[in-house]
Amino acid sequence: MSNGNNKAILTGKQPGILADNNDQCRIRIGILGGTFNPIHMGHLIMAEEVCKHHHLSKIIFIPAYIPPHKYVNDLAEAHHRHQMIKAAISGISKFEVSDLEIMREGKSYTIDTIQQILNHYGEDSEIFLIMGADSLNELELWKNIKKLSQLCHFVIVNRPGFKTEASARLVEIIGSANILDIERLRIEIAPVDISSTNIRKRLNGGVEINGLVPECVEAYIKEHGLYSST
Repeated sequence: MSNGNNKAILTGKQPGILADNNDQCRIRIGILGGTFNPIHMGHLIMAEEVCKHHHLSKIIFIPAYIPPHKYVNDLAEAHHRHQMIKAAISGISKFEVSDLEIMREGKSYTIDTIQQILNHYGEDSEIFLIMGADSLNELELWKNIKKLSQLCHFVIVNRPGFKTEASARLVEIIGSANILDIERLRIEIAPVDISSTNIRKRLNGGVEINGLVPECVEAYIKEHGLYSST
């Protein structure tokens, strides 16, 4: 398992710049977690932009089994959310889906997931944890956030209605060097005002969701009667 030294060595580099021959063998893995309830076009656009901007080798979508920091009263069963992701990313070579949090069961803490990823890929991996600006506002509450900041990079993507500046408390917990790393890796994309919450509300109200999710995801939702009160 990584002790965090990999990240510390690389902090301060410009993304995508390889400094020596050792870095040429390093796999740059993006991790995009969440409930994906359901996965939507905003998730895919964010992943594509981060993958391109930071020259990632791959992005792994990891649906949570039980999200630890929010209660969702209409959370679809984990296997449905996993299958919707699998369908949505089919044919995109750099995108993968993992069920490791589903298989682990219980509350899905990111620190446990990142440690599992590092155990699997080893010292030759560099991990980029991708999140929207809404999650940045909650980072100080995450389990073992200081240790997590030593194991991976945080890539913050703007989201309408949320600030992209770290709180004073987060700075205090993880330190100014990690805050600088966050600021260096932060990216701005064209605003995508799509949310899973709104999609579920539309479905529950019988309103179409054309264009908000991939067609295969819409078909899956209809086939399995997800998010509908009828």
